[in-house]
Amino acid sequence: MPECNCKAFNSHFEFQHENRNIVTFKDKGISEYKYINQSSNHLAKYRVDGGLITDEGAKCDFLLLNCEQKQSYFIKLKGSDMIHAIEQIDQSIESIKNSLLDFAFFARIVLTRVPSIDVKSTKLVKLEKKLKSLKGDLKKQTRLLQEAV
Repeated sequence: MPECNCKAFNSHFEFQHENRNIVTFKDKGISEYKYINQSSNHLAKYRVDGGLITDEGAKCDFLLLNCEQKQSYFIKLKGSDMIHAIEQIDQSIESIKNSLLDFAFFARIVLTRVPSIDVKSTKLVKLEKKLKSLKGDLKKQTRLLQEAV
């Protein structure tokens, strides 16, 4: 397997450039995102909130990079406030996207409970369009979101 040469960030990482089979993201044991790395690609996992982005603005929790596929996953583990999660991911993408010029952008939101608000809000539609233009998409789920890539 070729050595991974994506070095977008050199700090605030849990691990960099490893070909782990499963990467798990948890929030107090309630909401969870699992990335199943079927192709054994090199991955890097970063903390965004309080890590890559330290200002007071809205930000997601984690960033996962699939270095060989040139894919970035912005991950937010949240209670039930879907709109705030969308804002946090959107602002994180804006803050980081210039460091990931060759990457596709994906957003993953895992809520602890189903939101009672309009899930087709203008902010949601706007984020979905942005991600599509960045060759990615948005997936949202309650409790557990698992995907095999």
